[in-house]
Amino acid sequence: MGIDHFEEPIPHYDLPGLKQVSDALDVAVSAGEQDAFRWWFQHLVLLGNPDILQPDILNAGGPSEVKRIYEMATTLDKPVMPHSPQAGINSLASLHVYATVQNATRPHEFSIEFSGPLDDVADLYGEVVLPRNGAMELSDKPGLGVELNEAAVQRRTAR
Repeated sequence: MGIDHFEEPIPHYDLPGLKQVSDALDVAVSAGEQDAFRWWFQHLVLLGNPDILQPDILNAGGPSEVKRIYEMATTLDKPVMPHSPQAGINSLASLHVYATVQNATRPHEFSIEFSGPLDDVADLYGEVVLPRNGAMELSDKPGLGVELNEAAVQRRTAR
């Protein structure tokens, strides 16, 4: 049927159940989008054995902790596919960390489902946060390479 992977098939805390699902399916199973810290990801791999790890930079402890999860995934021979569904600063931070991974073979998730209109996102952070022709280009400016548009923040601030 052309299914690439089955994302989070059961509640994230049911590691024995995840192993049962992963072992039973021919399609790759991904997990980890709701999980925090590398120690949990170690348990996720050892007890749940998903095919793909999907840490979310907001849930998993930020850039440094996600980098450690990626390093552990490399050691355990598990591909990673970052979970970062919001267009904007979150996905940009996630992409910066993902760009450092040697075995970054899976696509980075990009979705507008939770972001609102892309024009609003671009107004806040600039066009650099949006993909062009299906690809993101990371800036070489300091930090994440974006400057927050303070006027756009004021327009969207509830008073």
